[in-house]
Amino acid sequence: MPIRWTPWTMVTNMGRRSGGSMPHPTYDFDVIVVGLGTAGAIAAIASAKRGLRVLGIERLSAMGGTGTTGGVLKYYFGSTGGMYEDVDRKAQQVSGSIYTPAIGIGAESKQFVLEEEALQAGVVLHYDTTVIDVIRTDKRLRGVACFSPERGKYTQTCQVVIDCTGNADLCRMSGCKIRTGRQLDGMVQPFSNVLFKMERDHVRTFYMDSGYVHTTDPLDLSNKIMDSALSPAHLRSCFGENDYFRIAPQIGIRESCHIEGETNVTLSDILENRATPEPVFWAFSNLDNHGIDFALESSLLQDWSVNAGLWGMKLSVPIPLEALIPEGYDRLLVAGRCLAVDHDLASCVRMKRDMQKCGEAAAVAAYIAIRDQISLRKVPYGELSALLRETGCLDDSQSEEARSARSSPGDVRQWMTSIADIQAGLASDSPAIAIWSAKRIGAELGNTLISWMEQADEEHLRKHSAIALALIDRQEAATVLLEMVRERDSFIPGGRSRFHHARGYTAVCLLGRLAHQAAIPELVHILQDSGLCTGTNGKKGHHPSEEDEQFQYVSHAIVALIRIGDRHPDSRLLVSQALVDFQARPTTEFYMSLWGNSHFSLNMGARLREVIEQALLRWSATNADSRTQTDLTECFGGKIH
Repeated sequence: MPIRWTPWTMVTNMGRRSGGSMPHPTYDFDVIVVGLGTAGAIAAIASAKRGLRVLGIERLSAMGGTGTTGGVLKYYFGSTGGMYEDVDRKAQQVSGSIYTPAIGIGAESKQFVLEEEALQAGVVLHYDTTVIDVIRTDKRLRGVACFSPERGKYTQTCQVVIDCTGNADLCRMSGCKIRTGRQLDGMVQPFSNVLFKMERDHVRTFYMDSGYVHTTDPLDLSNKIMDSALSPAHLRSCFGENDYFRIAPQIGIRESCHIEGETNVTLSDILENRATPEPVFWAFSNLDNHGIDFALESSLLQDWSVNAGLWGMKLSVPIPLEALIPEGYDRLLVAGRCLAVDHDLASCVRMKRDMQKCGEAAAVAAYIAIRDQISLRKVPYGELSALLRETGCLDDSQSEEARSARSSPGDVRQWMTSIADIQAGLASDSPAIAIWSAKRIGAELGNTLISWMEQADEEHLRKHSAIALALIDRQEAATVLLEMVRERDSFIPGGRSRFHHARGYTAVCLLGRLAHQAAIPELVHILQDSGLCTGTNGKKGHHPSEEDEQFQYVSHAIVALIRIGDRHPDSRLLVSQALVDFQARPTTEFYMSLWGNSHFSLNMGARLREVIEQALLRWSATNADSRTQTDLTECFGGKIH
């Protein structure tokens, strides 16, 4: 059992640790890590093991975050290697001997080991403490102002601050540029509320998605915590002996906001081979977006997950140090899910393994910057990468481009380059790799795709060629796409992922991508009679209910009409009238199921109305033709100002 020192005893005894040759100016600490969750716990331990004087600040009373207080005991994907593996090994050793064994890595055992490692390395822990402000000179951080119930308000100074809050709280306080959510409506991924239960003498956790939350809005966050805890999934009329143990004290937030970094890593960068040659770690996962409102996502994410059907494909994503440094700031790092990636890529770069690696990379960068008294931007990559390779945090063998849906780490999928292979893939019931391979080849394959699309006796080849053709922006694809929409094509490509989409509403999405004006009547018809949009041909895919499929058709039709209006101003009056008529319906309730949650669905009607209203306002404000603007205003019933 380690000695459980109080935070204030640790502060008193802090000076007894030897810093070796490390320069110690007049600061209370070398590094302050704020947030001791998935990334922050490792960042604090790794910093202290390098000989730095470290203060760890945590608003809760335990280390580990999502993997401990959040109740997510298993790993999904993420890259192996790094000092977190030693922590996990030790946690497995004490699980069962001290604590009740768990399926996965037990929350209590990992908390115990993390705290033991931190204290033995000399980390000063301030639990139940909140940072309320930062101390800075211009854009150089020098410390934080804190509040705790025991001590009240106080300040601590340091040479480097590592923001591991998950929400970029310190970056926000410092005035850094912050981005939140997707472009269309600013929403992030759904959150989960985890419950613990007993199963065969083991602790097991179970979770399902509970909706959307604005993580920086205290009222919304509080309401969503209570609503999810009181949902039928968690609060039943009665419980069996092993049904319920406790609810996790921390909800599972998959995404909140992201900094604008010195370098920003985007999905487009990864898919178009513009990745950094100087990674500090590799992230590894599919684009594990838990929202199924794909119509509201970017065109690129739609192309990958809906139109090509590649939701389950794993990507290896190199993350550079510059993605951990807020643009224009010094002596401030981020580690965790708020690093500088875009919303599309955030669903991949968030796995627990990778966020622990992120914390280690930030700690080593801070160590070099403090030792050499240099800017974080000037940390030499050669030395940084060498130190990270020593622990396995950086492993160059993890750089494979893409891996299949249910792959082992070495199961690398190659994009097709042979025309014969692409044709065979498009003719199959699993065309995802072939569709994206055709997109990668691009315009030179256009005429070949048109010839395949004209083969009436080959349904799969014809329709999948149309999808690929639309992805290289050829309007000729529209003829077959409209056919798929009119027949409400319910075929769901097989592939190896359960998250593929029906061809009918995939075609709706692509007609919007093409901004094909001739599709307006068919898209309007979907809004007028959405009840005709169901039927999955007996095959269960991404959407398990008729309500879900109806929502997919309607949401994609709305966004497709808006994209047509954006591209073709002469269509805006016709499109606007259709959207206003849709808004005027007695009921516009469209429900979207939540991942793993059979107890309730989200009514997305209000969200769709907001998207429509934004488009109508935008067109009214930007239309240069005064007559057209008058017509639009009358169409809106005089409500647009």
